[in-house]
Amino acid sequence: MAKDQGIVQTALRRRTPLAVSPSGAGGPPAAAAKKRVGPIQFLREVRAEARKVTWTSWKETWITSIMVGIMVIMTALFFFGVDWILGLGISGVLRLASAE
Repeated sequence: MAKDQGIVQTALRRRTPLAVSPSGAGGPPAAAAKKRVGPIQFLREVRAEARKVTWTSWKETWITSIMVGIMVIMTALFFFGVDWILGLGISGVLRLASAE
């Protein structure tokens, strides 16, 4: 996974200059004509791109899933604690207001 990050970051850094519209005015640039390909060529290109995909290992997927579960439990406990403390505070204020 880390070996592919350099490729992605390099592609993100590469910028193409803005095209100037044919009229020379400040309007939007003219759309570039795309070459149409047949269905067979399209499927070949899809297959070639699919070969480039890298998947995480089962170990990495398992560890990530466990970490997500732990973080969910920790977040739930945090919000339970905050809710409980705020509930005690509001009950105390309401008890004081109704005592008078």
